[in-house]
Amino acid sequence: MDLPDRTRAVLLGHLTITVPAIAITASVIYFQRYLFGPLLTPYFVLNGLALSWQWYVMALAKWKASLERRNVRNHEFENLARQSGLYWRRATGIGLFAMHTSCAEICAVNVGPWLVFHWFGWVLPLAGFSTTTLATNYYLQHLEVVSIVPALVVGYLMAKHYGWLATWAWIFPTIVLSYKLWTFADPRASIFAPNVWSRFSYYFVIVQVMPTFQNFNNSDPVRVAEQMFVVAPFYAAIAYTCGALLAKWQVLERFSGKPLPDAIEESERKQSAGGEQGSGRESSAEAELPPSLTC
Repeated sequence: MDLPDRTRAVLLGHLTITVPAIAITASVIYFQRYLFGPLLTPYFVLNGLALSWQWYVMALAKWKASLERRNVRNHEFENLARQSGLYWRRATGIGLFAMHTSCAEICAVNVGPWLVFHWFGWVLPLAGFSTTTLATNYYLQHLEVVSIVPALVVGYLMAKHYGWLATWAWIFPTIVLSYKLWTFADPRASIFAPNVWSRFSYYFVIVQVMPTFQNFNNSDPVRVAEQMFVVAPFYAAIAYTCGALLAKWQVLERFSGKPLPDAIEESERKQSAGGEQGSGRESSAEAELPPSLTC
């Protein structure tokens, strides 16, 4: 490629790869902060990175295909991508880490409440059951279950297709929770007799009543928000990691009695080796027989 063609190719690459990736990340952070508030901003950054990585993979493949139509060879493409800054070395690792962490966070913040509210809004009325418990209070009273179960299933399924770094989904929510615990200051604690365990009870002892305008004083809105957006993603991330480990160790296949892929490959290898040995023995036996018996 001559210099003008290289310049046009690099410009096209940055316009179709770099600029949209930055725009996607910024847009996701802005709109999610607008919809859900600033408390989940660290997770919004990961959501934007996960989407930007997916765009990067697709756009890079399209850019490479456009250069191949101009008879650009593979090593020329790699050199051009490295020199122009379009080859991001850590993109796959960062993208997969962000994707798995985002999936765990979505299970806690979105999927869990969605299941509870549709259970109360659709399933119970269709089944003819009525209850006086509010869906919001039921969600808080079963926060651990509705955060863990969806994440466990999603983590298992995601690890089947995107196994790399799926077991690292617990790292970022654990860092967020640890920071919250470290910087927690109990306004009711005395400086002469501080209670170290109050910070753990503040986060892990779940409030049972959702604050509303009718019972605003009977609950703690700030504490409920911290438990929904800090503790619930932590539970979901641990469950997501456990689901990924179940998929990695093929636990369900072992319990169900299905043959494992490694065992299938091993048996096929032995059968092929046995068949080759058998054919070799037959040919050697035929060679030892008299010509009248081999006809």
